[in-house]
Amino acid sequence: MSIAQLSWRMLSPGFWGERRSFARDGEEWDYIVVGAGAAGSAAAARLALGGSRVLLLEAGGDAGLVSKMPGATFALSGSAVDWHYATLSNNKSCLSNVDNMCPFIRGRCVGGSSAVNFMMYSRGNRRDYDYNLTGWTWEHLEPYFLRYEGLYDLHRLPKSSARYHNTSGIIPIGFFGDSGNPWHERIIEALESLDIPYNPDVNAKSQIGVSQILGYVAGGERVNIAKAYLEQEGVKKTLKLVKNARCTGVIIGEDNVARGVSVFIEPNTTLHLYAKHEVVLSAGAVATPQLLMLSGVGPAEHLREFGIPVRADLPVGEGMSDHVLPVVYVQVDDEYKSDSLLSTIGSKSFRAAQWLATRSGPMASVGLTDVTAFINTECYNFTQRRLLRDRPECDLPNLQLIHAFADKGLVGLMRSVMQTTLSQRDEAFEEIFSHNEERSFIVLSPVLLQPASRGRVRLAGADPRAPPAVAPNYLDDDRDLRDMVRALRFLEHVVRAPAYRRHNASLVRLRACGRGAGYWACYARRMSQSGHHAAGTAALGRVLDARLRVRGVRRLRVADASVLPRLPRGNTAAAVIAIGERVADFITEDRRLQESLQ
Repeated sequence: MSIAQLSWRMLSPGFWGERRSFARDGEEWDYIVVGAGAAGSAAAARLALGGSRVLLLEAGGDAGLVSKMPGATFALSGSAVDWHYATLSNNKSCLSNVDNMCPFIRGRCVGGSSAVNFMMYSRGNRRDYDYNLTGWTWEHLEPYFLRYEGLYDLHRLPKSSARYHNTSGIIPIGFFGDSGNPWHERIIEALESLDIPYNPDVNAKSQIGVSQILGYVAGGERVNIAKAYLEQEGVKKTLKLVKNARCTGVIIGEDNVARGVSVFIEPNTTLHLYAKHEVVLSAGAVATPQLLMLSGVGPAEHLREFGIPVRADLPVGEGMSDHVLPVVYVQVDDEYKSDSLLSTIGSKSFRAAQWLATRSGPMASVGLTDVTAFINTECYNFTQRRLLRDRPECDLPNLQLIHAFADKGLVGLMRSVMQTTLSQRDEAFEEIFSHNEERSFIVLSPVLLQPASRGRVRLAGADPRAPPAVAPNYLDDDRDLRDMVRALRFLEHVVRAPAYRRHNASLVRLRACGRGAGYWACYARRMSQSGHHAAGTAALGRVLDARLRVRGVRRLRVADASVLPRLPRGNTAAAVIAIGERVADFITEDRRLQESLQ
């Protein structure tokens, strides 16, 4: 093992061992929360601060030092802290991937997906949260966004932003470090040349425009949402976190009351743990529906296939939506040499050491990823080459544009990581990334914010340790393909803007798609990927009531992305934390009401 490899290994989860916290079979707690991700940690911490005894279960361990490095985020995909779910193909999307499969990146560690994502803080649009349910509008959700927000960079935003933010919340939020990459300014210049306005704060009055977005970062490192909540002194008194403890089901009595959970701990131990008051599932949009179905809550016919007694016949796992994107590669001149960790094997060790010593340098940045844009492509005039804002719907984005930079030769050095993350077949990988041997890449990801296609999560068997059957079903609805083609045509205009032309920018094209009118439709189907924002698999109004209680089963709630009936127009982490905050209030209020009636 080389020094560089050893240095990287020392930063990985589990290298130094991990302190374990155990639970004993038959133990009872006031509340059990399953999943120490963003929502579960928020819910568990708030309940503990209220004086309740809370058991928080997490299937993974600690995320490790590499998770703290903003610039190393890409290396977390497919690692030990990623569930890296396989998915079922619909033969309409991800067609350049092995088995036409679109891999799902989900965090398997304390912090959940907040420990492996790109840390972007975007609440979506206020109109995303009107679910036509009592108590669910933006006015009801906004206080929860503000409750946890600890914005320390308010001085860098316009004065008009102050009313949309809070500076005293538990979660630090601020701007990413400066990568030093001149393409930050060039990307903004290119988009502004198409009349896309610069928007200094997409979480304020309007989402529309190109922006340098806020993130869950502080002091040069990632903010692990779980750690921020759980390391409060008031929380530690009454909360126990048990790591590497995989929940295998909810214990539901004959009276359809949730009594506790069953848990598997390696190498071969099963525990039964009990909740005096309630169980909260916060295992995510894939694992939560899996646990519900294993426990007898789900589509009755499907459960009977595996001999699972039906406790509640509900559309669990149905109606899954996810942001989907085609990855676009733009070749540009290589006059800029990035200082990123991944530039060379030698600099990998050096830059990691720099970050460890100072929490500064390229590893304190996410490169170009913090430059994002929100637009409605239906309001882009292709003839005039400009974005219009001449009607109300133009303020509702249907596209988010995310950027990344890859130095010349980078892909060759990181081949195994890239192939694991993208799961592309060898011939597709070679066709695209052979161009990186000679020129640098700007990587453009146009994310469809409101896809019409719906997928599902089902059981693949009755074994709780087997992965579920995940069918995202991207691009099944032709409206999504139409919107994706429109987004790709828009990117053609972006790449022709002077800021790109000055650096001889050109799109990397696929030979298999030819050069005819159907090129972009072919490209979209081949190069599509998951946005890793799955939601809706245990949705409000379908599976849950307006207080996040599972219909037909008492003392059981859900709080994670699976509750969202539709996707927010933006990164989902902000909404997920707000859901965790809100479920704690629901539980506390309902318990007080119940006690007052006794």
